[in-house]
Amino acid sequence: MNLEELRARLTAIETERRSIHTAAGDNPLDEAQHTRWDALDTEEAELREHLAAAEETEQRAARVRESRARYGARMGTDDPLGEPEGIEQNFRGNPWDLGAVTRSLHRETPERGGQELRARALAAVEHVRGVSDASKQHITGLLESLDFEDDGAEGRGARGIAAHVVATSSKEYMRAWSKAFKTGMRTGQPDVEALAVLQRAASLTDAAGGYAVPLPVDPTLILNYDGSVSPMRRISTVRTAVTDTYRTVNAGAVTASYDAEGSEVSDDTPTWGAIDIKMEMARGFLPYSIEIGVDYPNFTADVAMLLADAKTNLENTKFVTGTGNGEPVGIVTALTGTPYEINSATADTLALADVYKVDEELPERFYDNAQWIGHKKIYSALRQAGGANLDDFWADLGQGQPSQLLGHPVNNASAMDGVINATQDNRVLILGDFRNFWIVDRLGFATELIPHLFHTTTNRPSGQRGVFAYWRNGSDSVNDRAFRQLNVT
Repeated sequence: MNLEELRARLTAIETERRSIHTAAGDNPLDEAQHTRWDALDTEEAELREHLAAAEETEQRAARVRESRARYGARMGTDDPLGEPEGIEQNFRGNPWDLGAVTRSLHRETPERGGQELRARALAAVEHVRGVSDASKQHITGLLESLDFEDDGAEGRGARGIAAHVVATSSKEYMRAWSKAFKTGMRTGQPDVEALAVLQRAASLTDAAGGYAVPLPVDPTLILNYDGSVSPMRRISTVRTAVTDTYRTVNAGAVTASYDAEGSEVSDDTPTWGAIDIKMEMARGFLPYSIEIGVDYPNFTADVAMLLADAKTNLENTKFVTGTGNGEPVGIVTALTGTPYEINSATADTLALADVYKVDEELPERFYDNAQWIGHKKIYSALRQAGGANLDDFWADLGQGQPSQLLGHPVNNASAMDGVINATQDNRVLILGDFRNFWIVDRLGFATELIPHLFHTTTNRPSGQRGVFAYWRNGSDSVNDRAFRQLNVT
């Protein structure tokens, strides 16, 4: 009998025994019932022995299959896990086996470990809880876009991203991170057992001494646009990196031509350029009293939420107006002083004619995907100036759809200038294809617990603890030609 037949027979024995018991009621079993009950007991004991042996055989076979799959991966087969094509959708092992992840991460040739790490990371994303479908799709797209076979930097390229996803998405890591910080916030010292789990996983991440937050709350991977007053992440190109500088390459348009038969083809070489986006560090520090850490039941979750909110608010400003000195290059800064900045025709006056000029000067190749960003006060001023002719340039498409200015979607950006200040530069509107503005997140959002803070005057403990968080990212325009900026001077 196979496993299914053995289990089915045991169920039948239990059913028959229950029937005998019900028939006898409160009376003793008669001779026939007693004989049958005894026979069922004997048969059950034998079946359970056979079942245990069959289950052990099945478990041994499963271990052999798993071991053989790993052996196949080490031998460099086409499919490193010994699974059929589409292993990413059918990963059968434990994706959170950190020992296997470490071996894959540090193999000499990336192709031997890269595909296994990719499969594990995709399986981890599929099964992790607490992550929205949109965020899962975002992370899956990131993993599928990476080149695991040409990953020259050990642990700092595609393999590093996959290892980070696996290490921070397991239930054990989530529990350990939460337990370590909850205990630390109450007592000043993290839970020892939880700390051991974090330290093991930390070797696979790039947290630089801190502990990466679990995947479901990692703002460098999870999409979170709710309540944001900046559209930059939503409309721009967003990438994830594990290097200090992210290099992009752009080129001018290639001019093709029709040539006569047998004639020399024209030289259509474009102008090439490189944009290096540097990863700048942002920090957040949240001091709190010992009493709050002890008495506040949801303090850990609220701290994570507050730090993520601080990150969003900071980036909403810096991706628009960041100077590039120790912070990202904002889109306003990138366009300031370039030929793509248009000054108002009349000093200190926002006129509809200037808005039309911005629209007209945007090259056609960027026109269909162009969007506006500006402060809501500027949009309000334009609508008031339109008067009876408002419908000629402004359209409200209904609930859930962005308004349109001259046929292009309108986005609110609170960091843009909202007031026209006399005799000053007032960069009030930008129109462009924001796929040419890149935001690059360095993977990981790390936190560290500071068990005691000291008073700056007396250098004695102040009865406070602190949570220090840090992350890195950068931004810049990779093609200024794709934008036009209106400056009311």
